[in-house]
Amino acid sequence: MRLRGIANGSRGIIGLALATLITMAVGVSAAHANTWMLVSCVNPDGSAAPSEGWSAFSQGQVTVGDGTNTHCAPGVPLEAELGNQVTAVNGQSQVLQFTPPAGSVLVGGTLNVHTTAFGGHLNAAAAEADVLEPQDTIDAGDAVFLCVDQSGCGSAAVGNPSYTGPVALPADRGGNLYVTAICTALSGSQCDQNVQGNDGSWARAQVSSAHLLLSDLNGPGGTDFSGSALQGHARGLAHVVFTATDPNGPGVFVVTATVDGHTVYSATPDTNGGTCAAVGQDSSGAFMFDFAQPCPSTEVVDLPIPTAGLADGRHSLAITVIDAARNSATVYDNVITTSNPQTTPAPTGRRALHARFVISWHWKGAQTVLRSIRVTHLLRGARVAVACAGTRCPRVNAAARGARKVATLLRRLQGRRLRAGQTLLIGVTARGHAAERIAIKIRKGRKPSARLVR
Repeated sequence: MRLRGIANGSRGIIGLALATLITMAVGVSAAHANTWMLVSCVNPDGSAAPSEGWSAFSQGQVTVGDGTNTHCAPGVPLEAELGNQVTAVNGQSQVLQFTPPAGSVLVGGTLNVHTTAFGGHLNAAAAEADVLEPQDTIDAGDAVFLCVDQSGCGSAAVGNPSYTGPVALPADRGGNLYVTAICTALSGSQCDQNVQGNDGSWARAQVSSAHLLLSDLNGPGGTDFSGSALQGHARGLAHVVFTATDPNGPGVFVVTATVDGHTVYSATPDTNGGTCAAVGQDSSGAFMFDFAQPCPSTEVVDLPIPTAGLADGRHSLAITVIDAARNSATVYDNVITTSNPQTTPAPTGRRALHARFVISWHWKGAQTVLRSIRVTHLLRGARVAVACAGTRCPRVNAAARGARKVATLLRRLQGRRLRAGQTLLIGVTARGHAAERIAIKIRKGRKPSARLVR
């Protein structure tokens, strides 16, 4: 309930007493983690922003010239006005109200305002334009900024009661925000004189833009994980499908996926028709949005997980969901297995052999392990020889003829450790055919490269 009535005292005392409750600051309130910012009227780049969360109401009687505007744009402010065409009485007011979105708390921000309070009556009434939080009352806990006719604006409370500029909201006060034009009078008195100026109103409060800092501590989540990346022996471009959630917050903003600590995906899975695209970022790091529910609260996400460049075997996959307030949660952290075996190139030509070797590798740093190797399209009676070239090569020199003995030879190669710079040489010969020679170069931190050599 608004506490506007004044029981006793002169008009000058009224203005000074109220002004002592006010602290005005310029700039943005203290930084918070887990915050986001709702922008009203004008975006940081000067484009139009809506006025979501703002509403208006009247108190006391409404007379000619009184009114509010809750739709704004560059050059068109939010406004509450007591017109001076008709006398205003005690408690008569027009009020703009900002209500934070459900799940979020107002913890700071900045308004750019134009306020005037020219109308009152000496020793009887005060025209006021004020900013209040967290309730629509004037007391030490609610007053943020005040203009009073004959007294001035802000904590100094002197000079012309007109102000244009920024007003910073206090940190962590919570509640709602009120911007008001009001007549506060002694019993039986009224606002009926333009004491120091005349802009067509007894009191006027305009908000040309607002950056409203909101805190939301409700973390996101994820459920219902499936997809080819989780099914074992993932290959190529695998996928993880899951439902990302942020039921009590500003919505799912970014999803990231890492494999062995390296980011393989980081993006906004759904821009929500453009509302989930941040229009800026304030000095505290909070992302700025134009809408009270900028991002989807529930989103089915299909994450691409590229595995072709990964070593065959086990890998750590982690998936993180970040909401628009920068709350994050790792919703999946487990081991996946990949299998992208290398197939050696096929020779060409009429007399060419067409044996191809399918090799599974696992590499880490300078060391590469041959996990498995098999051969396809091997002619009956063909001979396979294996050797290693390079410094400190392992003992792999061997040869075999015929499918059974070649299979045994290849099985014996499994688990052999090779180092970067070494070359595994494989030769295939058969009567009546051109020899097939393959050189497989071991590389640091990458899949070995295989090529045909003469």
